[in-house]
Amino acid sequence: MVNDGPKLVLIIIWLLGQGAAIGERWYHYAYVRTDVFAILGYAAVLARASAAGIKINCALILFTMCRNFLSLLRGSFLGSLLPFDKNIVFHRYIAWTIALQTAIHAGSHYFNYLYISQANATQLKTLGQNPANPPTTWTLAFTTIPGSTGHIVSLCMILMYSSAIKYIRSPMFEIFWYTHHLFIVFFGLLCGHGFPGVLEPPSFWMYVCGPMLFYFIERSIRVARGNQDTILQLAVAHPSKVIELQLKKSTFKYKSGQYLFINCPYIAKQEWHPFTITSAPEEDFVSVHIRVVGDWTGELWTLLNPEKKLGIVQENLLSAPDGSPIFKIDGGFGAASEEVFTGGFRTVMLIGGGIGVTPFGSILKSIRFKLQKTGMTSIEKAYFYWISRDKNAFEWFSDVLAALEQENYNNFLEINTYLTSQLSVDEIRNVMYGFDAEADQITGLQSPTHFGRPNWNEIFKEKSITHQGQTIGVFFCGPAVLSKELYKFARKYTSTQTRTKFKYHKENF
Repeated sequence: MVNDGPKLVLIIIWLLGQGAAIGERWYHYAYVRTDVFAILGYAAVLARASAAGIKINCALILFTMCRNFLSLLRGSFLGSLLPFDKNIVFHRYIAWTIALQTAIHAGSHYFNYLYISQANATQLKTLGQNPANPPTTWTLAFTTIPGSTGHIVSLCMILMYSSAIKYIRSPMFEIFWYTHHLFIVFFGLLCGHGFPGVLEPPSFWMYVCGPMLFYFIERSIRVARGNQDTILQLAVAHPSKVIELQLKKSTFKYKSGQYLFINCPYIAKQEWHPFTITSAPEEDFVSVHIRVVGDWTGELWTLLNPEKKLGIVQENLLSAPDGSPIFKIDGGFGAASEEVFTGGFRTVMLIGGGIGVTPFGSILKSIRFKLQKTGMTSIEKAYFYWISRDKNAFEWFSDVLAALEQENYNNFLEINTYLTSQLSVDEIRNVMYGFDAEADQITGLQSPTHFGRPNWNEIFKEKSITHQGQTIGVFFCGPAVLSKELYKFARKYTSTQTRTKFKYHKENF
């Protein structure tokens, strides 16, 4: 229950809430409106019951995207009760539930259209139809307000859902971004979908007008903040096609482990992309490390690094070549890694896979500043694991890690780097020749590099014994496959025998 408790409580409340609404409509059309049931049968019951679920879920799905509001709640007492860092996961749960309920709703109405087209004059009057001009299945489905808007809404859903699939969203984020904004059409049409209200007055607007206003205020705040001047203080090209941006903005506030949204109007005026913050709040700039993986990041690399070189590629830029702002940023927004400092943990495990190491760059820097200022930190022991296929990737934060090794008070930090790719013959020879050297030949750190993948079973087992009776914070950012593995071991070694608990946190944005 350490890892699943809050999530299960939220899901149970969500299911019970919509279950009650669906059950009430089911009972009403099956046992109260017997006149309608006699004509349409369970097609009417299913259509109205699924509509009740759609209304509730459409209201909730907007709140999952109110990032400022969720960040505020995360910092309140509710942060320990509800899994606010799972807002994207919950967003997907709601979205697929809406899809299922929409399929039931639409399928039921197709049967309703058929039954209405076959009804007699008395039955047509009961259903609010004109017996003198009996409707056909075609006219009901495509020429009425409910039928026509329903088909357009379904088309919007197909476009939004298909473009949100990972294999489309990741390499072609622009398509995902633009099609997802069809939610404006989706909500607008659904507000009028129930007219003329034959069986019951239209009520969708009553469910969503509050959340829509809330979301509008949220977006307005983000637009206002995003339009403030931002200076690109430094752009550094790292190995493995990673570019570091150091940005300056007078009013930008954030905490270690948070993320921001960044916009480059020169590339795409309306697109905002989320990236984990890699600088510490104690620094006078905010930085992100961006790996080139898609269209937008590829254009960014070309814009800032046309000569394709490594090192510093840009300094002190305010405007792009067309005179537009070089960047706009908005944030910081709450994320799971915030709890490294706020979760009350004495022991933490920080695990990064590839570019997923970025939130821990911010956290480790912040720890370093705290140690320099006061000589102490709330964390007694931190285990840092960095797994990468590219040995050059270890250069990204080597200066921070090296400094922490030198200032490792009470040996509070243990650094573990893992290289999962094979080395060339020359690289193996260099490693062997430097075996007795003080610095590791791969990372330049005092801590040796491990070759291959970590044995997580042994690692979690050892920590559960070493830190008996403690709640250990496990923080991960990286591939989903590795996340599932870590989550499995966090649950496995949360033991009543050792009284050790592993509380698992994964980045979601």
